[in-house]
Amino acid sequence: MITYTARKEFQLPLFIGIDRVWEYIDQPASNAQLHYHDGPYIFDIPSFNEDVIREAILNSVCHRLMRINSDVVVKQYPDSIVITNAGGFPVGVNKDNILTTNSRPRSKLVCDVLQKTGLIERSGQGVDKMYYYSIMDGKALPDYSGTDDYQVCLKLDAPIRDEAFVVYIRHIQNERDDNNKLNVFQLLTLYRVWEGNSGMVDRTIAEQMVAEGYLGIDGDNYILSPKYYKKTKLNSIGTQSVPSRYPVGTQSIIS
Repeated sequence: MITYTARKEFQLPLFIGIDRVWEYIDQPASNAQLHYHDGPYIFDIPSFNEDVIREAILNSVCHRLMRINSDVVVKQYPDSIVITNAGGFPVGVNKDNILTTNSRPRSKLVCDVLQKTGLIERSGQGVDKMYYYSIMDGKALPDYSGTDDYQVCLKLDAPIRDEAFVVYIRHIQNERDDNNKLNVFQLLTLYRVWEGNSGMVDRTIAEQMVAEGYLGIDGDNYILSPKYYKKTKLNSIGTQSVPSRYPVGTQSIIS
């Protein structure tokens, strides 16, 4: 885009700046509440999840290439946020293995400081959390397809893709004990099956999901359990999109 509706540059200590950036993103006109139906009840999901955005920004700071004198840029649109930072993926990391490869921060010292001060829980967990909350909110998976050798580009979409899937996985999580919730890899398995990509799932995890009744088998493919299809009939409103009345886009820059 050539024009934008607002632009703000943040040159603050990270411990203060991360809050200011989120406050700027989380305005009613630019972080609209989406809705999903669970029977007669309506629940809200924000267009942009705070935990996901914070982790994405902290990751962009930890993993940026410091010797390139450029900013971390956050571009906010009605239906997505795109975050870019200098330097491509570290050696051995790509968009397909980013969840399973050990974290390789370019600045170990920065990550250690953020961990010890509580901004991040442990190195490498940020991407897991982004995937986890994106799936729990029924959003598209974090998209790194715009990454090249010179910058990491992360796109986070706002729309809820399928209300019934949101209801289905949230019911599963609510049925389980607090110390036995489905983890990001189990949720990702359900997500891949939901989108029709059984060939991309970890077979060991999928078989565990079958044994627990969350997946079924149809020939050579896995399918979601009948509980999901029941939710589909009960929640036939359709997916939610960010209302078009909201601003065309805002952009923040973090130095």
